[in-house]
Amino acid sequence: MNRFRNHFKLTPNNNNNHKFENNFDKSVLNEHKDKLIEAIRKIKRGANQCHDEERETYGESIDVEYKFDEMEREIRAEFRNLHRFLDEEEENDLERLRKEKEKRINLLKERERKIAMQGRNLEKVVESLNYKLTEEDSPRLLRDIRELLKRCDVNYISPPPVDSEVYSGQFVGPIQYRIWKHMKACLYPNISVLTFDPETAHPLLDLSSSCSSVVFDEDKPMPSKEELERNPRCFNYYYCIFGREGFTTGRHYWEVGVATKTAWRVGVAREDIPRGEMKSSTCAEGFWTLALKNGSVVASTYPKPTALRISFPPVRIGVFLDCEREEVTFYNAVTMAPLFSFIMDDVEWPLLPFYNPCDTDEGRNVAPITMFSPSL
Repeated sequence: MNRFRNHFKLTPNNNNNHKFENNFDKSVLNEHKDKLIEAIRKIKRGANQCHDEERETYGESIDVEYKFDEMEREIRAEFRNLHRFLDEEEENDLERLRKEKEKRINLLKERERKIAMQGRNLEKVVESLNYKLTEEDSPRLLRDIRELLKRCDVNYISPPPVDSEVYSGQFVGPIQYRIWKHMKACLYPNISVLTFDPETAHPLLDLSSSCSSVVFDEDKPMPSKEELERNPRCFNYYYCIFGREGFTTGRHYWEVGVATKTAWRVGVAREDIPRGEMKSSTCAEGFWTLALKNGSVVASTYPKPTALRISFPPVRIGVFLDCEREEVTFYNAVTMAPLFSFIMDDVEWPLLPFYNPCDTDEGRNVAPITMFSPSL
Protein backbone atom coordinates (compact mmCIF):
# COMPACT_ATOMS: atom_id res chain seq x y z
CA MET A 1 0.00 0.00 0.00
CA ASN A 2 2.87 2.39 0.81
CA ARG A 3 4.41 1.66 -2.56
CA PHE A 4 1.06 2.52 -4.18
CA ARG A 5 0.82 5.82 -2.28
CA ASN A 6 4.45 6.72 -3.03
CA HIS A 7 3.83 6.08 -6.71
CA PHE A 8 1.29 8.92 -6.81
CA LYS A 9 3.04 11.18 -4.23
CA LEU A 10 4.22 14.60 -5.51
CA THR A 11 7.44 16.02 -4.17
CA PRO A 12 6.78 19.64 -3.16
CA ASN A 13 10.36 20.82 -3.72
CA ASN A 14 10.77 19.33 -7.16
CA ASN A 15 11.48 22.12 -9.67
CA ASN A 16 10.04 20.15 -12.59
CA ASN A 17 6.77 19.86 -10.77
CA HIS A 18 6.65 23.58 -10.13
CA LYS A 19 7.31 24.18 -13.77
CA PHE A 20 4.51 21.82 -14.78
CA GLU A 21 2.09 23.50 -12.35
CA ASN A 22 2.75 26.92 -13.84
CA ASN A 23 2.62 25.91 -17.49
CA PHE A 24 -0.26 23.30 -17.71
CA ASP A 25 -3.12 23.87 -20.15
CA LYS A 26 -6.28 24.71 -18.18
CA SER A 27 -8.51 23.87 -21.13
CA VAL A 28 -7.21 20.33 -21.03
CA LEU A 29 -7.88 20.24 -17.30
CA ASN A 30 -11.41 21.52 -17.79
CA GLU A 31 -11.96 18.94 -20.50
CA HIS A 32 -10.87 16.18 -18.16
CA LYS A 33 -12.98 17.63 -15.37
CA ASP A 34 -15.99 17.50 -17.69
CA LYS A 35 -15.18 13.90 -18.49
CA LEU A 36 -14.90 13.15 -14.78
CA ILE A 37 -18.22 14.87 -14.11
CA GLU A 38 -19.86 12.84 -16.90
CA ALA A 39 -18.34 9.68 -15.46
CA ILE A 40 -19.76 10.61 -12.05
CA ARG A 41 -23.17 11.24 -13.59
CA LYS A 42 -23.04 7.90 -15.37
CA ILE A 43 -22.15 6.12 -12.16
CA LYS A 44 -24.93 7.99 -10.33
CA ARG A 45 -27.39 6.95 -13.03
CA GLY A 46 -26.24 3.38 -12.50
CA ALA A 47 -26.62 3.78 -8.73
CA ASN A 48 -30.11 5.27 -9.16
CA GLN A 49 -31.02 2.42 -11.50
CA CYS A 50 -29.79 -0.02 -8.86
CA HIS A 51 -31.98 1.66 -6.23
CA ASP A 52 -34.99 1.67 -8.57
CA GLU A 53 -34.56 -1.99 -9.50
CA GLU A 54 -33.94 -2.88 -5.87
CA ARG A 55 -37.24 -1.25 -4.87
CA GLU A 56 -38.99 -2.87 -7.85
CA THR A 57 -37.57 -6.31 -7.03
CA TYR A 58 -38.53 -5.87 -3.38
CA GLY A 59 -42.08 -5.03 -4.46
CA GLU A 60 -42.12 -8.04 -6.78
CA SER A 61 -40.92 -10.31 -3.98
CA ILE A 62 -43.72 -9.01 -1.72
CA ASP A 63 -46.25 -9.54 -4.52
CA VAL A 64 -44.97 -13.04 -5.30
CA GLU A 65 -44.99 -13.96 -1.60
CA TYR A 66 -48.59 -12.73 -1.29
CA LYS A 67 -49.69 -14.69 -4.37
CA PHE A 68 -48.09 -17.89 -3.10
CA ASP A 69 -49.65 -17.36 0.33
CA GLU A 70 -53.01 -16.78 -1.35
CA MET A 71 -52.62 -20.01 -3.34
CA GLU A 72 -51.67 -21.84 -0.15
CA ARG A 73 -54.87 -20.60 1.48
CA GLU A 74 -56.86 -21.66 -1.58
CA ILE A 75 -55.28 -25.13 -1.59
CA ARG A 76 -55.99 -25.55 2.11
CA ALA A 77 -59.59 -24.45 1.58
CA GLU A 78 -60.03 -26.90 -1.31
CA PHE A 79 -58.62 -29.74 0.77
CA ARG A 80 -60.84 -28.76 3.70
CA ASN A 81 -63.81 -29.10 1.35
CA LEU A 82 -62.54 -32.49 0.22
CA HIS A 83 -61.95 -33.62 3.81
CA ARG A 84 -65.43 -32.43 4.76
CA PHE A 85 -66.92 -34.28 1.81
CA LEU A 86 -65.01 -37.48 2.68
CA ASP A 87 -65.94 -37.15 6.36
CA GLU A 88 -69.62 -36.83 5.41
CA GLU A 89 -69.37 -39.80 3.05
CA GLU A 90 -67.66 -41.84 5.76
CA GLU A 91 -70.32 -40.93 8.33
CA ASN A 92 -73.12 -41.77 5.86
CA ASP A 93 -71.57 -45.15 5.08
CA LEU A 94 -71.01 -45.96 8.76
CA GLU A 95 -74.57 -44.90 9.62
CA ARG A 96 -75.95 -47.12 6.86
CA LEU A 97 -73.79 -49.95 8.20
CA ARG A 98 -74.97 -49.36 11.80
CA LYS A 99 -78.64 -49.38 10.77
CA GLU A 100 -78.28 -52.62 8.81
CA LYS A 101 -76.35 -54.19 11.69
CA GLU A 102 -79.03 -53.19 14.19
CA LYS A 103 -81.81 -54.40 11.91
CA ARG A 104 -80.15 -57.77 11.27
CA ILE A 105 -79.27 -58.37 14.93
CA ASN A 106 -82.82 -57.47 16.04
CA LEU A 107 -84.28 -59.95 13.55
CA LEU A 108 -81.94 -62.68 14.77
CA LYS A 109 -82.67 -61.91 18.42
CA GLU A 110 -86.42 -61.99 17.74
CA ARG A 111 -86.03 -65.37 16.05
CA GLU A 112 -83.94 -66.56 18.98
CA ARG A 113 -86.70 -65.39 21.39
CA LYS A 114 -89.41 -67.25 19.49
CA ILE A 115 -87.32 -70.43 19.39
CA ALA A 116 -86.56 -70.17 23.11
CA MET A 117 -90.25 -69.65 23.94
CA GLN A 118 -91.23 -72.73 21.94
CA GLY A 119 -88.47 -74.66 23.65
CA ARG A 120 -89.76 -73.73 27.09
CA ASN A 121 -93.32 -74.69 26.14
CA LEU A 122 -92.17 -78.07 24.82
CA GLU A 123 -90.16 -78.70 27.97
CA LYS A 124 -93.26 -78.00 30.08
CA VAL A 125 -95.26 -80.48 28.01
CA VAL A 126 -92.55 -83.11 28.46
CA GLU A 127 -92.45 -82.40 32.17
CA SER A 128 -96.21 -82.82 32.55
CA LEU A 129 -96.18 -86.06 30.53
CA ASN A 130 -93.31 -87.46 32.57
CA TYR A 131 -95.23 -86.62 35.72
CA LYS A 132 -98.13 -88.78 34.56
CA LEU A 133 -95.78 -91.69 34.10
CA THR A 134 -94.89 -91.52 37.81
CA GLU A 135 -98.49 -92.07 38.93
CA GLU A 136 -99.74 -95.51 40.02
CA ASP A 137 -101.42 -97.64 37.45
CA SER A 138 -105.13 -97.28 37.49
CA PRO A 139 -108.11 -97.09 35.14
CA ARG A 140 -108.05 -93.33 35.66
CA LEU A 141 -104.39 -93.09 34.58
CA LEU A 142 -105.28 -94.99 31.42
CA ARG A 143 -108.03 -92.49 30.63
CA ASP A 144 -105.70 -89.56 31.36
CA ILE A 145 -102.93 -90.94 29.16
CA ARG A 146 -105.40 -91.53 26.32
CA GLU A 147 -106.60 -87.96 26.68
CA LEU A 148 -103.03 -86.61 26.87
CA LEU A 149 -102.03 -88.50 23.76
CA LYS A 150 -104.79 -86.73 21.90
CA ARG A 151 -103.48 -83.32 23.04
CA CYS A 152 -99.72 -83.91 22.98
CA ASP A 153 -99.34 -83.74 19.22
CA VAL A 154 -97.15 -80.68 19.74
CA ASN A 155 -94.46 -79.98 17.16
CA TYR A 156 -91.66 -77.45 16.98
CA ILE A 157 -92.38 -74.86 14.28
CA SER A 158 -89.18 -73.19 13.19
CA PRO A 159 -89.55 -69.40 12.74
CA PRO A 160 -88.75 -67.99 9.30
CA PRO A 161 -84.98 -67.91 8.78
CA VAL A 162 -83.08 -64.66 8.90
CA ASP A 163 -80.27 -64.06 6.43
CA SER A 164 -77.10 -64.14 8.51
CA GLU A 165 -74.72 -63.58 5.63
CA VAL A 166 -72.91 -60.23 5.71
CA TYR A 167 -72.19 -59.08 2.19
CA SER A 168 -69.11 -56.92 1.98
CA GLY A 169 -70.03 -55.69 -1.47
CA GLN A 170 -73.11 -53.92 -0.13
CA PHE A 171 -71.06 -51.72 2.19
CA VAL A 172 -67.41 -51.81 1.11
CA GLY A 173 -66.98 -53.15 -2.42
CA PRO A 174 -65.25 -50.69 -4.74
CA ILE A 175 -65.60 -47.98 -2.10
CA GLN A 176 -62.99 -45.65 -3.57
CA TYR A 177 -64.58 -45.72 -7.01
CA ARG A 178 -68.03 -45.23 -5.49
CA ILE A 179 -66.88 -42.20 -3.50
CA TRP A 180 -65.10 -40.88 -6.59
CA LYS A 181 -68.37 -41.00 -8.51
CA HIS A 182 -70.18 -39.26 -5.66
CA MET A 183 -67.48 -36.62 -5.67
CA LYS A 184 -68.41 -35.61 -9.20
CA ALA A 185 -71.36 -33.65 -7.84
CA CYS A 186 -69.08 -31.33 -5.85
CA LEU A 187 -66.30 -30.87 -8.41
CA TYR A 188 -65.50 -27.27 -9.34
CA PRO A 189 -64.66 -26.80 -12.03
CA ASN A 190 -66.47 -29.88 -13.20
CA ILE A 191 -65.29 -31.75 -16.27
CA SER A 192 -66.70 -29.83 -19.23
CA VAL A 193 -68.12 -32.04 -21.98
CA LEU A 194 -67.35 -30.05 -25.12
CA THR A 195 -67.96 -30.53 -28.82
CA PHE A 196 -66.50 -29.07 -31.98
CA ASP A 197 -68.32 -26.30 -33.83
CA PRO A 198 -68.80 -27.42 -37.47
CA GLU A 199 -69.65 -23.85 -38.50
CA THR A 200 -66.04 -22.84 -37.81
CA ALA A 201 -64.29 -25.89 -39.31
CA HIS A 202 -61.87 -25.54 -42.18
CA PRO A 203 -63.44 -27.17 -45.27
CA LEU A 204 -60.84 -29.97 -45.29
CA LEU A 205 -61.66 -31.05 -41.75
CA ASP A 206 -63.92 -34.05 -41.24
CA LEU A 207 -66.05 -34.26 -38.06
CA SER A 208 -67.72 -37.27 -36.47
CA SER A 209 -71.51 -37.31 -36.26
CA SER A 210 -71.31 -36.41 -32.55
CA CYS A 211 -68.90 -33.53 -33.26
CA SER A 212 -66.50 -35.01 -30.73
CA SER A 213 -63.75 -36.01 -33.16
CA VAL A 214 -62.04 -34.14 -35.99
CA VAL A 215 -59.44 -35.14 -38.57
CA PHE A 216 -57.85 -33.62 -41.65
CA ASP A 217 -59.14 -35.14 -44.90
CA GLU A 218 -56.98 -34.24 -47.86
CA ASP A 219 -59.39 -35.90 -50.28
CA LYS A 220 -62.23 -33.49 -49.56
CA PRO A 221 -62.83 -30.85 -52.28
CA MET A 222 -61.93 -27.28 -51.40
CA PRO A 223 -64.90 -24.89 -51.83
CA SER A 224 -64.65 -21.84 -54.04
CA LYS A 225 -63.81 -18.42 -52.65
CA GLU A 226 -67.43 -17.35 -53.07
CA GLU A 227 -68.64 -20.34 -51.05
CA LEU A 228 -66.16 -19.59 -48.29
CA GLU A 229 -67.31 -16.00 -48.08
CA ARG A 230 -70.82 -17.17 -47.30
CA ASN A 231 -69.59 -18.40 -43.92
CA PRO A 232 -67.22 -15.82 -42.42
CA ARG A 233 -66.96 -17.87 -39.21
CA CYS A 234 -65.10 -20.82 -40.75
CA PHE A 235 -61.31 -21.00 -40.98
CA ASN A 236 -60.23 -20.91 -44.61
CA TYR A 237 -56.43 -20.98 -44.51
CA TYR A 238 -55.22 -23.01 -41.53
CA TYR A 239 -56.80 -26.38 -40.64
CA CYS A 240 -58.43 -25.06 -37.49
CA ILE A 241 -61.76 -25.36 -35.69
CA PHE A 242 -63.33 -23.80 -32.61
CA GLY A 243 -65.23 -25.52 -29.84
CA ARG A 244 -68.96 -24.90 -29.81
CA GLU A 245 -68.99 -23.51 -26.26
CA GLY A 246 -67.49 -20.09 -25.47
CA PHE A 247 -66.52 -18.74 -22.05
CA THR A 248 -66.44 -15.29 -20.47
CA THR A 249 -66.72 -16.13 -16.77
CA GLY A 250 -66.01 -18.97 -14.36
CA ARG A 251 -63.47 -21.76 -14.30
CA HIS A 252 -63.53 -24.57 -16.86
CA TYR A 253 -61.58 -27.75 -17.49
CA TRP A 254 -61.66 -30.11 -20.45
CA GLU A 255 -59.48 -32.83 -21.95
CA VAL A 256 -58.38 -33.45 -25.52
CA GLY A 257 -57.07 -36.74 -26.89
CA VAL A 258 -54.05 -36.44 -29.20
CA ALA A 259 -52.64 -39.98 -28.98
CA THR A 260 -50.48 -41.25 -31.90
CA LYS A 261 -50.54 -37.85 -33.63
CA THR A 262 -47.27 -36.37 -34.89
CA ALA A 263 -48.59 -32.80 -35.04
CA TRP A 264 -51.41 -30.92 -33.33
CA ARG A 265 -52.34 -27.64 -31.69
CA VAL A 266 -54.86 -27.20 -28.87
CA GLY A 267 -55.77 -24.50 -26.40
CA VAL A 268 -57.82 -21.33 -26.20
CA ALA A 269 -58.26 -18.42 -28.59
CA ARG A 270 -60.24 -15.20 -28.78
CA GLU A 271 -63.43 -15.38 -30.79
CA ASP A 272 -62.32 -12.49 -33.02
CA ILE A 273 -59.09 -14.02 -34.35
CA PRO A 274 -58.72 -13.92 -38.17
CA ARG A 275 -60.05 -16.89 -40.09
CA GLY A 276 -57.58 -16.47 -42.95
CA GLU A 277 -53.80 -16.23 -43.21
CA MET A 278 -52.00 -14.70 -40.23
CA LYS A 279 -48.45 -13.37 -39.88
CA SER A 280 -48.19 -14.90 -36.41
CA SER A 281 -50.42 -16.67 -33.91
CA THR A 282 -48.93 -16.08 -30.48
CA CYS A 283 -50.48 -15.07 -27.19
CA ALA A 284 -50.08 -11.45 -28.29
CA GLU A 285 -52.59 -12.12 -31.10
CA GLY A 286 -55.07 -13.95 -28.88
CA PHE A 287 -53.81 -17.56 -29.05
CA TRP A 288 -52.97 -19.42 -25.84
CA THR A 289 -52.05 -22.86 -27.13
CA LEU A 290 -49.67 -25.79 -27.04
CA ALA A 291 -48.52 -27.45 -30.24
CA LEU A 292 -46.59 -30.57 -31.19
CA LYS A 293 -44.07 -29.73 -33.92
CA ASN A 294 -41.14 -31.86 -35.06
CA GLY A 295 -41.37 -34.02 -31.96
CA SER A 296 -41.35 -31.09 -29.50
CA VAL A 297 -44.20 -29.48 -27.61
CA VAL A 298 -44.11 -25.68 -27.75
CA ALA A 299 -46.19 -22.91 -26.19
CA SER A 300 -47.38 -19.98 -28.32
CA THR A 301 -45.50 -17.32 -26.35
CA TYR A 302 -44.49 -13.91 -27.68
CA PRO A 303 -42.24 -13.04 -29.46
CA LYS A 304 -41.14 -16.63 -30.09
CA PRO A 305 -42.45 -20.04 -28.99
CA THR A 306 -41.26 -21.66 -25.78
CA ALA A 307 -40.22 -25.31 -25.97
CA LEU A 308 -41.44 -27.43 -23.06
CA ARG A 309 -38.98 -29.65 -21.26
CA ILE A 310 -40.87 -32.94 -21.18
CA SER A 311 -39.68 -36.47 -21.80
CA PHE A 312 -42.33 -37.37 -24.37
CA PRO A 313 -45.44 -35.75 -25.86
CA PRO A 314 -48.61 -36.34 -23.82
CA VAL A 315 -51.37 -38.52 -25.23
CA ARG A 316 -54.09 -36.40 -23.62
CA ILE A 317 -54.05 -32.69 -22.86
CA GLY A 318 -55.99 -31.09 -20.02
CA VAL A 319 -56.92 -27.43 -20.46
CA PHE A 320 -57.88 -25.31 -17.44
CA LEU A 321 -59.34 -21.86 -18.13
CA ASP A 322 -59.80 -19.43 -15.24
CA CYS A 323 -61.65 -16.43 -16.64
CA GLU A 324 -61.55 -14.47 -13.36
CA ARG A 325 -57.79 -14.75 -13.02
CA GLU A 326 -57.29 -14.63 -16.78
CA GLU A 327 -55.10 -17.72 -16.79
CA VAL A 328 -54.82 -20.77 -19.02
CA THR A 329 -52.96 -23.83 -17.73
CA PHE A 330 -52.21 -27.03 -19.59
CA TYR A 331 -51.77 -30.47 -18.01
CA ASN A 332 -50.71 -33.93 -18.95
CA ALA A 333 -54.23 -35.25 -18.38
CA VAL A 334 -53.00 -38.78 -17.61
CA THR A 335 -50.72 -37.75 -14.72
CA MET A 336 -52.23 -34.26 -14.09
CA ALA A 337 -48.70 -32.84 -14.15
CA PRO A 338 -48.80 -29.13 -15.16
CA LEU A 339 -47.16 -28.42 -18.51
CA PHE A 340 -47.43 -24.66 -19.03
CA SER A 341 -49.39 -21.60 -17.92
CA PHE A 342 -50.33 -18.36 -19.69
CA ILE A 343 -51.41 -15.07 -18.15
CA MET A 344 -53.95 -13.23 -20.32
CA ASP A 345 -54.28 -9.45 -20.11
CA ASP A 346 -57.72 -7.83 -20.23
CA VAL A 347 -59.46 -10.18 -22.63
CA GLU A 348 -62.65 -8.51 -23.84
CA TRP A 349 -63.81 -11.11 -26.36
CA PRO A 350 -65.31 -14.50 -25.47
CA LEU A 351 -62.73 -17.29 -25.27
CA LEU A 352 -63.25 -20.46 -27.26
CA PRO A 353 -61.54 -23.87 -27.22
CA PHE A 354 -59.21 -23.98 -30.22
CA TYR A 355 -57.95 -27.00 -32.17
CA ASN A 356 -55.81 -27.78 -35.19
CA PRO A 357 -55.34 -31.47 -36.12
CA CYS A 358 -52.75 -30.44 -38.77
CA ASP A 359 -52.27 -32.20 -42.11
CA THR A 360 -51.60 -35.91 -42.54
CA ASP A 361 -47.79 -35.54 -42.56
CA GLU A 362 -47.52 -38.00 -45.46
CA GLY A 363 -49.65 -40.57 -43.68
CA ARG A 364 -47.99 -40.27 -40.27
CA ASN A 365 -50.59 -37.94 -38.75
CA VAL A 366 -53.93 -39.47 -39.72
CA ALA A 367 -55.26 -39.91 -36.16
CA PRO A 368 -58.05 -37.52 -35.10
CA ILE A 369 -58.20 -35.02 -32.27
CA THR A 370 -60.91 -36.21 -29.90
CA MET A 371 -62.86 -34.62 -27.07
CA PHE A 372 -62.19 -36.85 -24.08
CA SER A 373 -64.97 -37.29 -21.54
CA PRO A 374 -63.70 -38.89 -18.31
CA SER A 375 -66.11 -41.43 -16.82
CA LEU A 376 -66.63 -40.53 -13.18
